[in-house]
Amino acid sequence: MLKQFFALLLLLVAVTAPAFGAGTGDLVVKLAGYNDYKVEPTGPLTEASLSEALRGAVEKKGLRIIDDKGALLCEIWLRAEVPTAAEEVAGALFSKIGEGTFVGVIHFAANGGDFRGQGIKPGWYTLRYGLILQDGNHLGVSPGRDFFLLCRAADDASPAKQLSFDEMIKMSRAASGTGHPSSWSLAAPTDEKNLPRIVRDEHEHAIIEMTIPTKSGPVAVALTIVGKTEG
Repeated sequence: MLKQFFALLLLLVAVTAPAFGAGTGDLVVKLAGYNDYKVEPTGPLTEASLSEALRGAVEKKGLRIIDDKGALLCEIWLRAEVPTAAEEVAGALFSKIGEGTFVGVIHFAANGGDFRGQGIKPGWYTLRYGLILQDGNHLGVSPGRDFFLLCRAADDASPAKQLSFDEMIKMSRAASGTGHPSSWSLAAPTDEKNLPRIVRDEHEHAIIEMTIPTKSGPVAVALTIVGKTEG
């Protein structure tokens, strides 16, 4: 009986043995029936409800993110060439993109949640680059200043237009349905090789690391797609 017990114990340890996430050093425990998030290529953006300008501004191929249950969470099409600015902003990683710049289109197939924990409904949205304000109301909200703000694609049909700060905030508040914009945290990737990929951080956030094509050359970013601020 004792031998059978130890045999069963060894079997359970083998099934639930921990493995390290690729390139991240984060411990991921592989349990029976558990799958991690993954990213796959997808085809061109053909959604008829989007403006012709939006469909024509993005790359011919996109990315689709599959959640840990094997279902489609979202799809992303990045702008074919993101314009860059000469100025850099203190405390920002990607400010050469320019605040208010259109960066891509994202489609949520299921309910999601931004970095503030605000819900986002299934549907089509644009991604605009923004910077968190440096004031007392935003201290501790995020370790970095860089974000993508979501706007409803129906409200943001002109990708060539660089929105003012106020325009972008107003559109993004409409997307979140609250008094705050729908903000999605950006950071530097763990490694700029073998992109795109999904990694987990110490908070178990799911993060897509990918390369944005810009006029100044490719820029690697890490976008938190599942997870909210701990601040």
